[in-house]
Amino acid sequence: MSTGKARVIVTTSHRPSQRVRSFAKDLASVLPEAVRINRGKATLQDLYYEAYARGAERVVVIGMKKGNPGVLRIYKPGMVPEEGLQLISTISLAGVRLRRETPGSQRVFRVKTLGLDARKVSSEEAARVVDVLSKSFLARIVLDEDQWERFDVVAVAEEKKGHLELTFICPHTRRICGPTLRITAVTDVESRIHVYLEKGEVLPYAKG
Repeated sequence: MSTGKARVIVTTSHRPSQRVRSFAKDLASVLPEAVRINRGKATLQDLYYEAYARGAERVVVIGMKKGNPGVLRIYKPGMVPEEGLQLISTISLAGVRLRRETPGSQRVFRVKTLGLDARKVSSEEAARVVDVLSKSFLARIVLDEDQWERFDVVAVAEEKKGHLELTFICPHTRRICGPTLRITAVTDVESRIHVYLEKGEVLPYAKG
């Protein structure tokens, strides 16, 4: 399955819908040095070996809800095969908009750097979500619009009522170049917290 190096692998749960497949393609196009692979019958252990062979730092598995992308599970490869893939975060989605569904959008190729602009985020809960997104997507926080030009793509996080909207923009054209995500909650497994934007709550997470 492996054909080259990658920092991020994007795949899906088993037997995904066409919409989930399209979303996987869109998401892989905007993450740094990412590749999309078809899941097929591959187990999580198979995905570990795929990540190891490619030198990947993250594996993003898109879960489906009623035919739509419902959750992103973010893993990092363990140091040895016995550790397998280690879940570091989950990102719950209320909905997504595909790139082709956004008028005036453009395609982007060979993305190596991703910025994350969180200047439109004010609450503590949304700020924690941004931290999880930065870690999950290997993105660097952008503090000023003058920094946009340093990145191939910038993900703009905007706090809305009950969710956070994440839009991927090409800095040089200022056009949308990826999917738009409506994020309602995240779990940071390493920090052991749940963040529920719908309820405005941060709760402890006990790893089960």
